[in-house]
Amino acid sequence: GIKTRQPLAEITIGGLSDAKKATVNRLAELVYDELNVKAIVFTEDLDAFAQVTLKPNFRVLGPKYGKGVQAIAKALATADAMQTKAELETAGSLQVEAEGETYTLESSEIDVQTQNREGFFVEADARKFIALSTELTHDLVLEGLAREFVNKIQNMRKDADFNVSDRIKISLTDASPLADEAFRAHQAYILRETLTTEVVDTLSEKAFTVAQKLNDESATLSVEQV
Repeated sequence: GIKTRQPLAEITIGGLSDAKKATVNRLAELVYDELNVKAIVFTEDLDAFAQVTLKPNFRVLGPKYGKGVQAIAKALATADAMQTKAELETAGSLQVEAEGETYTLESSEIDVQTQNREGFFVEADARKFIALSTELTHDLVLEGLAREFVNKIQNMRKDADFNVSDRIKISLTDASPLADEAFRAHQAYILRETLTTEVVDTLSEKAFTVAQKLNDESATLSVEQV
């Protein structure tokens, strides 16, 4: 799964009124920070992110409607899945026209399935939905690793019993290629967040050293008070 500190490209929100969209936009910075996303997109097209299918609950409807269940299944298969799902969730029941008959179905009598399309994680409720883009570009992976570096160094500061305001210097050794690339690409951010004044090749014997796992990458970090 995707790690908590891994940034994602965007969150897509559907089914909001203009007023609620404006509220989300006012709180955009909070959304970016709390959800760790780069952008907010509004749309009404859930089909681009997930496939919704409706099927009768055969175990329940079989004894109730007999052969009529097959006609109900065909009607549900050709219905507008999102509109039907929204109506069902709003009203709690649904009227289905099938082969000249009208059937009133309760929500427990219809199996609603939402299948995420590749690259997205979706939560839907009636006509409202959110879709998180889960596709990770190389740059997003590097940024996620940079945040892991910050977390590891901050924990090392605590474990080494440094004061909160202490400036430190660090060394990075035995880093996997991707971890090394992430550190170099985001070095200014990492140093700023961890109160690090410099990166050196070696530290003194009193340095605190830990071999770290950073998601699927690795590196050995050493920290020392300045």
